[in-house]
Amino acid sequence: MTNESAELDKTIPCSIAADDRDFLTQFEECTLGKTCWSHEAHIRMAWLRMEQFKTYEEALERIRTGIQAYNSSVQSVGYHETITVAFARLIYAKRAETRAGTWQEFLQHHPNLLQKRCLLEFYSKEILASEKARHEFVKPDKKPLP
Repeated sequence: MTNESAELDKTIPCSIAADDRDFLTQFEECTLGKTCWSHEAHIRMAWLRMEQFKTYEEALERIRTGIQAYNSSVQSVGYHETITVAFARLIYAKRAETRAGTWQEFLQHHPNLLQKRCLLEFYSKEILASEKARHEFVKPDKKPLP
């Protein structure tokens, strides 16, 4: 086993069920295994950022920069501004409704957020698939976000 593959092995067993603090540290330090950077991990990280920062704007900025830094560290070009902002808005609104004390509690109340297609309530597929939506926030074309 090479040093590089040994380093990869350290990051892969991150387990999506890891302690929130450990999960966020792995994310921030870009040691979270690439295979663990799932949609659920994105939602969890965003919820944790909302819990961590006082304002939506500050949390959103940390969500954006964190995703971009992580994606860069794993050579991914998958960042999508509209999807990031739309899910941040949904998480922020659902968080205010529920006031869950833990990520697991929040998830029990809002499992639909784990479905990427939940944005189709607000957006057409065409808008979400557009290059413009990938690079800048585009308002929903079906109904307003909360």
